[in-house]
Amino acid sequence: MIWVTFLPFLISCVSGNRTLDPVPFFHGHVFENSPAGSRVNGLSVPLKRLNSHRLCGTGESSSAASHFKLLGDGSDDFRVFAHHNWGHVLLKTSRVLDREERAEYALGLGLCCGQCSELSWGEEDAFRRVAEVASIKVDVLDTNDHEPTFQSADVRLSLDDATALRTTVCSFSAQDEDSGKNAELIYFAVPRNGTFYAVPKTGDVLLVDSILGLDEPIKFRVFARDRGWPPRTSQSIYVEINPRQWPVAPSACPQPEKVNPQQARRSRSIPESENPVFISVSEDAGIGSVVMNLNPVRFHAAAFELVEPDAESSPVSVSRDGGDLVILRRLDRETEPLVEITVKVQDKRGPEWYMVRVELTVTDVNDNAPEWSMVPSPYLAVVPPDAAAGSVIYKLNALDGDEGLNGEVEYFLSDGGDGRFEVDRKSGQVRTTGLPLQRDREYLLTVVAADGLGSRSAPAVISVVAGARPPQFTNASFTIAIPENT
Repeated sequence: MIWVTFLPFLISCVSGNRTLDPVPFFHGHVFENSPAGSRVNGLSVPLKRLNSHRLCGTGESSSAASHFKLLGDGSDDFRVFAHHNWGHVLLKTSRVLDREERAEYALGLGLCCGQCSELSWGEEDAFRRVAEVASIKVDVLDTNDHEPTFQSADVRLSLDDATALRTTVCSFSAQDEDSGKNAELIYFAVPRNGTFYAVPKTGDVLLVDSILGLDEPIKFRVFARDRGWPPRTSQSIYVEINPRQWPVAPSACPQPEKVNPQQARRSRSIPESENPVFISVSEDAGIGSVVMNLNPVRFHAAAFELVEPDAESSPVSVSRDGGDLVILRRLDRETEPLVEITVKVQDKRGPEWYMVRVELTVTDVNDNAPEWSMVPSPYLAVVPPDAAAGSVIYKLNALDGDEGLNGEVEYFLSDGGDGRFEVDRKSGQVRTTGLPLQRDREYLLTVVAADGLGSRSAPAVISVVAGARPPQFTNASFTIAIPENT
C-alpha cells in the first residue's frame, strides 16, 4: 500500500529531473529599416540538424513549413520558412525593425508534429506539443538613420578682450543614437570667422586670434556631423560672443589724441584652403626627425603655431619660425594610424593669418610577427587510419598586426609527421599525403607561420592521433550562476 502511494510521486520526480538535450545554436543579422520580408542574413538552419524525423517520425504528409514556429519575446517580428530544395529553414522580417528600439533577439525554433498544426497557435494544448529544436540569435545592425542632436541651447556670452589665445571659450557635445562610425562626430563652425575655432574632435571652441579693440559681437553657428554614409548634420547652435573691454583710467594731463598705426592695425584672417596637406611617415621614424616643412606659405615672413591638438598630446611639434614638423614621440600605426593637426600661419609683417590642416598617415613597417589564434589549446586533431590523400585534418590560423606584404602570413611544416602530413602555405590546411597511418599512433607536427618579409611566429605543435581520442574542452574554466531557492 505504501509503494502504491509513493509510486506516482517517484515517477513525477524522475520525469521532472530529466536532462534536456542541448539544441543547436544559430546566429544571423539584419539591417534596421530593411523593408518587411527582408531575409535574415547569415542564418540558414539545416533541416538535418533539427532531428525532425526522430521527433515526428517519417510519415508526416503536411508541409514542413507549417510545422515550424518561432518562440520567445519578439518572435512576432519574424516569419519562418522551410526551403525544401536547399533543405534549410530561413527567417524573414515581418515588419521594419529599429536597432535603437531593440538591438538583438533571442528566439527559439519550435517544431510541431502531427495534428497540432491544425490547432490554433493560441491554444494551450498546441504549445504543449511544440518542441524547441534550435536556438536562434538575430542582431539588428545599425544604419545611419539619426542625425546628431545638441542638448544645449544657443549661447550668448561676454569675453574679456585680454583673454589669452587658445583659451577654451565654450564646449559643445552632441549625441547620436546610432553606433560605430555612424555615431562618431566632428564639429565645425559656420561661417569661419578667423577669431574662434571649433575643434573637430572635441567640440571645444578656442580663441585663436586677439579680440583687443573689437566692438561688434562675433556671431557664428556650430554644427555636428557624423562619419556615417551618407553623413548627417545636426541642427545648429547659435553662438554670440561680445568682447568686453576693461575701462582705462583717464590721464591727468590730456594729450592730443594720436593714433599709433601699429595699434590701429587689427589682426584678420584670410581664406584657408579647404583641402588638408597629406603626408606619409613611417612608424619607425626617429624622435627629432623632420617629416616636412610647411613652407612656402603666403607671406614673406611667417610664424607658425600648433593649434590642435595641444602640445602635450600631439606626437609632432611645429617650429615657430621655420615651419618644420618634428617627431616628438614614437609613432605606432597599429594604435594611431592617422594624425590630424591644425597649424596657424601668422604674417609677421601684417595682421593676416590663416589655418593649415595636416593629415599625417603613419605607414607600416614590419614590427609585428605572426601570432597563433587557434582555439582551444593545446592543438589536438584526429584522422581516420584509412584517410584518403588530401584529407583536411586541421586548419592553422595566425594573425599579423602589420598591413600589406608585412601582414601576409604563410604556413610551414618544420618537423614531424614522417612525411604523412603536409601544410598548405596559403590556407594553413593540414592534410594527409596518402602514406599509410599507424592506428592509434600520435604524430606531433611542428609548424611555424611567417609574414611576407620573413618574420616568424613561435613554433606550435599539433598533436594528431590516427584514431579516436577523448573529447577536448573548449574552455579552460566554466562559470555558472544558480539563483538561490532554485
